Amino acid sequence: FIVGDEIENIVDISTNLLAEFGKTNAEYNQAMQGFTHPAAYRRQRWNQAEAGRHMDKVSLLEEPQERALLQWGFDQWLRVENMLDGLPRQYIHGDLNRENILVENGRISGLVDFGDACMNPTVCDLAIALAYFMMDQENPLGSGRILIGGYEHIRVLEALERKVLMPLICGRRATSIAVSHSRRLIDPDNPNWFSSEQSAWRLLEQLRKLLREGRDLQ
Repeated sequence: FIVGDEIENIVDISTNLLAEFGKTNAEYNQAMQGFTHPAAYRRQRWNQAEAGRHMDKVSLLEEPQERALLQWGFDQWLRVENMLDGLPRQYIHGDLNRENILVENGRISGLVDFGDACMNPTVCDLAIALAYFMMDQENPLGSGRILIGGYEHIRVLEALERKVLMPLICGRRATSIAVSHSRRLIDPDNPNWFSSEQSAWRLLEQLRKLLREGRDLQ
């Protein structure tokens, strides 16, 4: 039985807590090495290695600038798509957003919601976490580097994993926006489907600006 409050409810996440979550992310990845199950190979919409399946949703956006930004996000993912098969793979959590991480007494107490868990490149878990923890930050690269530092305290990234990290983050943000927009066409009044959409747009714009300036997580 896991107790704790969602890290999402913490207004100001400390540097120490962010680094500790990075360690927890890596510890989970290490613990699940070698685990397998037939259901882990199922297809599901949030599979990070298949982000390109959502590119057809770009055309659903009416605003040209939004279409261009969303396509840019998918284009970053496309740059590394062919590299993913060469990365270490395993069973990952697949949805390490801030609602699925519990904290008790200032420490990470557990992870919940394994509904999107699947076989993927290991680094996808870190990329997904970064895609959420870099949102709504004045300095997203700074926050990202702290989380990565905690992760590498436990599991050091390979050179190729470092190379694909930022494109995977962009791909995750593009996927979440694309899925959110397609859901809006089905049920525009569902509050649970769009809570982080504007934050995702802002981060994707920040990332485009940073990468154009030659700034990255490395």
